[in-house]
Amino acid sequence: MRAIVHLDLDCFYAQVEQRRLGLGEPPWTSKDSIPLAVAQWDHLLAINYAARAHGVKRGMSATEARELCPGIHIPHVATISTAPAAAPCPSDALDSAGERESGLEMPPDKNTSKACLKR
Repeated sequence: MRAIVHLDLDCFYAQVEQRRLGLGEPPWTSKDSIPLAVAQWDHLLAINYAARAHGVKRGMSATEARELCPGIHIPHVATISTAPAAAPCPSDALDSAGERESGLEMPPDKNTSKACLKR
């Protein structure tokens, strides 16, 4: 007997980031939770259920996502870099208005940084 299993790891990753950043309370699977999408460079990589309920999809730009869901939080994935000025996530996080959170550095430069899931 064979079985095909589909795991929604994109949403799981978004929920892990939501918990790590302290955005909202459990259950993070609720469509009533804070909308969040994780960005990698110029596009969204992982979207939680609350953001999906507003029509946000994987591969969209952050600008498109904010048009559909004005209150969305969009942190950038963690990066590693050889450039001295690069900063790891969460210093790349944007607040719900799309503004850089106070005291945070600029987002990583994709010419000198690589995405990294190791923390």
